[in-house]
Amino acid sequence: MRLADRAAPRGDLNDIARIRAALAAQDIAVTDLSDSNPTRHRLTHPGVLPTIEKHIHDAARYQPHPRGPAEAREALAARYGGDPQDYWLTSSTSQAYAWLMTLLADPGQAVAVPSPGYPLIPPIARFTGVRTLDYRYHYAHPHGWILDRRSLDEAAADPTVRAVVAVNPGNPTGAYVDAERGDLLDVCEERGLAVISDEVFGEFALDGTPTTLAGEQRIPTFALGGLSKLLCAPQLKLAWIRLSGPPADLAPARDGLDAIADAFLPVSAPVAAALRDLLALVPESVTATRQRLATNLAAARALFDGTGYRVRRCEGGWTVIVDVPRTAASDTLAEQLLRCARLAVHPGWFYDMPHRGALTVSLLPEPGEFADGMRRLKIAVDETADAAS
Repeated sequence: MRLADRAAPRGDLNDIARIRAALAAQDIAVTDLSDSNPTRHRLTHPGVLPTIEKHIHDAARYQPHPRGPAEAREALAARYGGDPQDYWLTSSTSQAYAWLMTLLADPGQAVAVPSPGYPLIPPIARFTGVRTLDYRYHYAHPHGWILDRRSLDEAAADPTVRAVVAVNPGNPTGAYVDAERGDLLDVCEERGLAVISDEVFGEFALDGTPTTLAGEQRIPTFALGGLSKLLCAPQLKLAWIRLSGPPADLAPARDGLDAIADAFLPVSAPVAAALRDLLALVPESVTATRQRLATNLAAARALFDGTGYRVRRCEGGWTVIVDVPRTAASDTLAEQLLRCARLAVHPGWFYDMPHRGALTVSLLPEPGEFADGMRRLKIAVDETADAAS
């Protein structure tokens, strides 16, 4: 049997993954400071399962629709605005990406994606036969992340590019699309490009003020949201696409998305039936999660700032970037932390960050666990720095 090139494995495990596998084989425990699974940090709203249970019987009758049940889409429009006919339910934002790349780009064409960025988008694009081109952001402390307008212009000018992905706020940068919003819209309008705006972390503001591209009218805009972040419940498997833009673009986009969605019909009926009541849990859930994130971000700054370390501006999201003393490349340091301190972090190169000494950590753990992990991280990095001097 011969696999399609786009499905073939992409090389061996990296050194960090190999070290983790070796430690696991020896039953050696590792503290994962990058763990962003909220179900392991007691953050899932306690009302989630009772709410779904209450609606089990509502799902007994199957009434398929390409966009998902009308009642669920009406609930989304009531909370987030727009018309219910401009929402499509998916099982995840990953699936939403795949649908939109299928809708907007033919095999061999491309979408522009932000860099640094989460490394999930390029493989999804590859599976749909689509390429990715980077446009860059640069960090300036304490201001935050700044769009490299020239790199966006260059990516958008490529004749194969059909859409620009904006992650709002970015992962792991935590930067909202704010000051650069006008530049982004200008470039897309000039080139006739659509925007895919991933806003799954949009309500988790920390240093910044939430912004949204959902409902944008200047250009065709596909905004993504989902329950996995809002209720800290990735197991619910329900996300959505909201379409907006110039009226002339809406009808063909609706028809195309309907055709794609009708081929998959991916949404679980019990979750969709419970969506209105699940959305009622969102304010309480988001407030509790934001409190956890803010508490841990403050603890990281209290420990690190002014000590040769730097906690970067984090406008929103679940991850923070910590710059440590530059005694080794971040990937080498991550390996040393695993071997010597049994601590797992993500080095900056995971996200195409060129900076030495940039490590990303999750803000989700319980505060005591987070504070202990950060203290261990600082001790281990300091020891590494002393050994190198």
